Amino acid sequence: MYKTLLLFTLAIFSFSSYSQENMVKNHDFELVDKKMIKKLGMIDEFCQEWFSATRMPADIFVSGIKSDKVRVPDNMYGNEGAYSGDSYAGFRAYSKDKKLNRSYASIKLKKPLTPGKQYCVRINVSLADLSKYAVNNIGVLLSNKKLIQSNTSDIIQKPQILQKTNKVMSNMEGWETICGTFVATGKEKYLLIGNFERNDKLKIEKMKRPKGFTVPQKYHAYYYLDDVIVNEIEAKSQCVCSKEDEKEPEVIYSYTIKTTEESTPEDIINQYRVYYANIKYQVNAIGKRDLNKLAVLLQQNPSININVVGHCTQEEINEGKVSSRYREIGKKRANLVSQYLTEKGIDASRISTNSLEETSPASTRTTPLSQAQNRRVEISVQ
Repeated sequence: MYKTLLLFTLAIFSFSSYSQENMVKNHDFELVDKKMIKKLGMIDEFCQEWFSATRMPADIFVSGIKSDKVRVPDNMYGNEGAYSGDSYAGFRAYSKDKKLNRSYASIKLKKPLTPGKQYCVRINVSLADLSKYAVNNIGVLLSNKKLIQSNTSDIIQKPQILQKTNKVMSNMEGWETICGTFVATGKEKYLLIGNFERNDKLKIEKMKRPKGFTVPQKYHAYYYLDDVIVNEIEAKSQCVCSKEDEKEPEVIYSYTIKTTEESTPEDIINQYRVYYANIKYQVNAIGKRDLNKLAVLLQQNPSININVVGHCTQEEINEGKVSSRYREIGKKRANLVSQYLTEKGIDASRISTNSLEETSPASTRTTPLSQAQNRRVEISVQ
């Protein structure tokens, strides 16, 4: 039965992410000499630009040919319609057959990526119906050199792009999107797709043979591959792969105000912070709780004036470049904190509001928790 694309796997990109040039030639495997495709392992000879990275070749599948081994949609590994067009590639990500090792699809980019620029990388994969196994760690490796091995050994490296949760890619009914962002060093010239983890570190699931198939399953995890995209972007929001990826967990930094018997009101006020989730600027419930306490303290000490200073991350600055809603997000945070305090009875003349945006980070590390420290409003005594 001809399978259609699953709607939930379709990528949702803003228009601006597609306005950039795709750095992958023949990204959809349509530039192929169909008349010559008769068996597996012919991607190197007859599919323009693409090549195999080891002596175990990747494959190309096309429509409208006699050979039922490499035909679209029906072929020796199952049944799948192309994600787009009429052709797609295929690679083996895991195997228990000693004669059939992993395979990798590779290509030279149109030009080296620009150092310091952010890129969105996206591929679409579908587990072949007759695969006995499914695995995680399907990814994209960008390299400064052409990786070609003269043997069939696995390539073990750390890819820049994996599925967000690095889940086992087990969907046979249509296509799943793997995508992510990274900042280029300027040395990236080649792109390589496959599995780059050691077998003993993989998550491996056994698959049941789908209904309608009578031939035995193959003792491997084999994936069809289509539509490979590398776009320069300005903000991560331009690289949303699917609706599932929109459900980004909110990381909000938490802290505790430390007091002693010797602590003065000024000492306590200087510790107040309000923290935020990514690209959020409204005061959240925890922030309101702390500001309520601060308002009481300020009412008890009417001679104290305060500075309210907003901060944000570089990522949020990037989001502001593509959406006016997020411009000057540090300033928005500071203004809303000041507004909240005045609503609680603090005279506006006692509050000085300012913003340093991304220029004064609390942490220079790139971990989610460290970045959460930077999304803040700081309060201090004037």
